[in-house]
Amino acid sequence: MNVLKLYYRLSWFAMFSKITFARLFIFVTIVLFVTTLLLYLFFTQTKNDIVTSFERTGVEEVEEIASNISRYIVTSNNSTNLHKALSEDSKLKDALENFLSTFQTHKIKNIFIVDKTNENSILFRVLLDGGKEKSDKFQFEELFEPENVDWYDVMRFREPKVIYQEENIDSLWATFLYPIVQKDGHIAILALDFSKEHYQKVVSSLNGLEFFLKIIVPFLFFIFIIMTIVIQFDKKRESEKLEAQKALEELNLTLEERIADEVEKNRQKDQQLIHQSRLASMGEMINMIAHQWRQPLSAISATVQGLNLKLTLKKFDETLFSEKLSDVNRYSQYLSQTIDDFRQFFKTSKEKQEVTLEEVIEKVLGIIHVTLENKKIALVMDFQSNEPLQTYANELMQVLLNLVKNAEDILVENKIENPWIKMRTFKNETNLILEVSDNGGGIPEGILARIFDPYFSTKTQKDGTGLGLYMSQKIIEEHCGGSLCVSNSSVGAVFTVILPR
Repeated sequence: MNVLKLYYRLSWFAMFSKITFARLFIFVTIVLFVTTLLLYLFFTQTKNDIVTSFERTGVEEVEEIASNISRYIVTSNNSTNLHKALSEDSKLKDALENFLSTFQTHKIKNIFIVDKTNENSILFRVLLDGGKEKSDKFQFEELFEPENVDWYDVMRFREPKVIYQEENIDSLWATFLYPIVQKDGHIAILALDFSKEHYQKVVSSLNGLEFFLKIIVPFLFFIFIIMTIVIQFDKKRESEKLEAQKALEELNLTLEERIADEVEKNRQKDQQLIHQSRLASMGEMINMIAHQWRQPLSAISATVQGLNLKLTLKKFDETLFSEKLSDVNRYSQYLSQTIDDFRQFFKTSKEKQEVTLEEVIEKVLGIIHVTLENKKIALVMDFQSNEPLQTYANELMQVLLNLVKNAEDILVENKIENPWIKMRTFKNETNLILEVSDNGGGIPEGILARIFDPYFSTKTQKDGTGLGLYMSQKIIEEHCGGSLCVSNSSVGAVFTVILPR
């Protein structure tokens, strides 16, 4: 009784501690929420001022550079007109272009000077281009029509302007137009393409901070609501938790027994599946034995009847009788060898044996080749492995025989002209691979993923059990440590057995 009282006291203490912690957490959340909200409101009021100030600083820097270049251009020659001076002195043109090129940096990309042939013309002509690459430079007196009317405004009002890409202040590049008042009063324009990467970084950082504040404010509010609800229902949840814990302890007492029962049921189910699969295989074996025995039994019967006829006609020939009896003895030994082959096939492997894939194929063909020949099914061999491996040979033979029988059934059922079954072996760095393929038309895509399921069969009208491929995959994966998979080629199905080297 004292132990129970102590247990419940500790439980109530734990509940009280959780509630106290929750209230402390709510207080901290409220402080963070209010602080973040005030910070967000202040930030939204000052963000545009920061961006505008930063943009103005960048433009003023470019304007100062343009002003210095303009003064130098005007004072660099004694002519009253820059176009006239450049036309008369090509060296002056080269010198001024070299001067302009010195201002090209990661921030300023293109620098060129233009004017108009006359005030009424809509075309501008290029006077100087500070580009370093000759292939990208404007030619002297090359004419162009600007896409933006700001060029004409600079000429008319003699005030600098900034042209943004796509008319967006957030664009990555902008063009600064600076009017140059020449000595004769005519206006030329200094154009500088300058980078706004520094501006973009600041804007990106500010947008990121604004997005973070937009997210964190409702998040903190949401946390506050959730924690308030948690406090209201915490006692009830703790009581339910204690009851569930008691029920779980009672369940754990019987869990081991229930697991053992389920394991035993699964084991019995697997044994039943294996037994059914063996019965189905035995039926197929009896059918194949009948095919194997039919020809030698017919030969024995014909020989005995011939000898009996000789005796009836009293035409006894000792040499002939001796030869015929030798034939009968040879046929009998063939029948006996056939039985031994099938007995060996059904013998369960207790230990792994060293065998090659090619040897397994030869043993299987020794059992089934007569059936395939009677049905005029050609066998195609492509052996490229010839490497021994440690495996359960008889079980591997059962798998291979099942795959060949399935191929035989589909070829006969679909009445394929010139049917064939191909067995191919090869290897890679880690595995030995055996492929069994045919030209029977393949497996419908709708059932391709289900053919290894237990009791799934496409041969229900022919007494199919649906266990052959299921057990084959189980043998390869659980006994031989490999894998069995299937795919479709352009002419039929391809079953692939992969075994570790």
